[in-house]
Amino acid sequence: MADIENHTGQFLSELPFFSNLPEPDLAAFIKAALLRSYGKQQRLFLHGDRADRFFVMISGWVKIHRETPEGEEAVVALFTRGDVFGEAAIFGGADYPFSAEAVEETRVVEISAAVLKTMAQNNPEIMRRVMDSMYREIRHLQIESEHLALMSAPQRVSCLALKLSADMIGGGGKFTFPYDKSLAAVRLGMKPETFSRAFAQLKPVGVTVRGTEIRIDSFDRLAEFSCSHCSAQPGECKVSRTFSRGESIATGKKCRAVS
Repeated sequence: MADIENHTGQFLSELPFFSNLPEPDLAAFIKAALLRSYGKQQRLFLHGDRADRFFVMISGWVKIHRETPEGEEAVVALFTRGDVFGEAAIFGGADYPFSAEAVEETRVVEISAAVLKTMAQNNPEIMRRVMDSMYREIRHLQIESEHLALMSAPQRVSCLALKLSADMIGGGGKFTFPYDKSLAAVRLGMKPETFSRAFAQLKPVGVTVRGTEIRIDSFDRLAEFSCSHCSAQPGECKVSRTFSRGESIATGKKCRAVS
């Protein structure tokens, strides 16, 4: 049990939401943390359920979505390792405004709403972090709306490819697409066949697709193709880029080298 708590504590302490908190506050979060595993397509909660806990992703992928009465689905977000979600709902009406489902085998840390509320009352810094999370989510949705208005389908797909490869090191590299591509298509607001065509149209800018393997010859070249059409600033996106005189400069980019 102590080993689990130590591992969880180390993991939480490295995340922005928990980092540099006073030791008693961090210890209280760790003590309240429950490790849970969810199978593929297993629900974490449903739209309208009471927001009784928030979540920290350890591994896997979770989709946040809403459904119409006729069963049409809108995917609002996809979360993976290190992401925190559900915390804003605890303070925003006490019901989840969306549903959450594991799209792969997933492990999460769950912390009760009661603990978060109590700690936020005792330490305003925790409430400020919740507000920061809400702002980032609003800004993210604004950027996505901008992408739909200003970027072509290949540019939106290239943006996704850069985000999925953001932890890699080197000038180019390859990675395995981590979840079903049809889900990615829904997330980007396009049909699966449009998504596939958009990937094929990235070949001239150095992207090769073989099944689930995606190979990018040059991250900078691909970023210039997509990020020059996006207003996101450093810190607002995992692959923020600054463009000057037609040249791209990576800001904090890490990518696996081509083998």
